[in-house]
Amino acid sequence: MSASELEVYGHLVKIVHLFNGVYLWEFFTTFDFEWEVFTGKRPWKWSFAVYLTARLLAFGSVLLNFIGFNLTTEFNCNAWFRCLVVSSWFAVAIASFLLVLRAIAIWGRDRKITIITLVCWAGNMGGAFYSVTRAHVVWNPEAEACVITGTNGFRWSVLINLVVDLSLLCIMFLGVLQKKNATYLWRMLYFQGIFWILTAIFTEVPAVVLPFINLNDAWNLMFQVPHMVLMVTMSTRLYRDLFQYITKYAPDAETSDYCLSTLSF
Repeated sequence: MSASELEVYGHLVKIVHLFNGVYLWEFFTTFDFEWEVFTGKRPWKWSFAVYLTARLLAFGSVLLNFIGFNLTTEFNCNAWFRCLVVSSWFAVAIASFLLVLRAIAIWGRDRKITIITLVCWAGNMGGAFYSVTRAHVVWNPEAEACVITGTNGFRWSVLINLVVDLSLLCIMFLGVLQKKNATYLWRMLYFQGIFWILTAIFTEVPAVVLPFINLNDAWNLMFQVPHMVLMVTMSTRLYRDLFQYITKYAPDAETSDYCLSTLSF
């Protein structure tokens, strides 16, 4: 590894730690929502299990990042990185399933939309499995750390993730526009949809472009952790906001006549 690559690798580690800290803050400051469901203050919906799984997988990924990027004595790098890839990629894939549920609900559980969204999501899961097979890491004595190699092999998985997420977001947003009305719930879904699309573009496009440019392995991974943290945070926050709104105001006429949320699951 050259001096310039070591310098970029150092920047990568700093970015990983920064976004790990962001996720830990997000996880613990919002854990009261889970506690309300566990203690029965809010109703249990099976979609909550999807939400919780995404959060826990991302939390596991953050812990693995902290362990792997801070140990300075040699250890089994490949085992560590495979666990890291599984937790991070499946956290993103499960978070995108919240998007699938919302799209299906907005379209009134239309059979064609359900099939299309589930097929898209299956492609996302396939990309996650492919990433696991591409994982390879070696111990570098100069860096005193595990160095991830062959990272340009992840480019197709990241591209699939981008295409699938944007496709699902477009399906969901078209459904929202189709059911336009003057309710607060519609405005919430409309602005959440815009925010979701913008976050996907700004977090996933850099993560896709860099592996195709393939400057070096560190650059290829530079936006992977920010992508995972921001997508999981955004998906779970939007689910949580909608869940809290519905459980607070239902069966108010405004929401009962306009049942457009994953909470119907």
